[in-house]
Amino acid sequence: MGTFTVFDHTADVGLEVRGEGLADLLATAARAAFDQMLEDWPEKAVLTEEVTVLPPPGLEGDLGELLVTWLQELLFRFETRRLVPLEFDFAAADAQEVRARVGFGRFELGRHRTRLEIKAVTYHELRVRREPDGAWSARFIMDV
Repeated sequence: MGTFTVFDHTADVGLEVRGEGLADLLATAARAAFDQMLEDWPEKAVLTEEVTVLPPPGLEGDLGELLVTWLQELLFRFETRRLVPLEFDFAAADAQEVRARVGFGRFELGRHRTRLEIKAVTYHELRVRREPDGAWSARFIMDV
């Protein structure tokens, strides 16, 4: 798994993420986002689901849009079903589509604690790119 750092941003949380490939970057971005949200995590995955995201029509090939759509989908599953992504097995991770089998743990109120409520991943200062050394990096801000 890649690495991430948190940077200060007025009233929000900023993250810089690095991964060996695009799939690693997406998995690390998810881990980084949930690390800001949760004080402690479920110990193991209890169900596996196929997660597929596509950029909106007209934005195909936009890696920033794809990253935001990926994170928003995972945040939606947390908000509606209390699912925390723990394991990732990517079948596709490119500018056109992300498709992965994701192992989710279940967040239990009373047993697990939260840090921050993430409302959304924003487009402010959004950047995804391949670095000269072949690694991938992203910078994004989450509205809290």
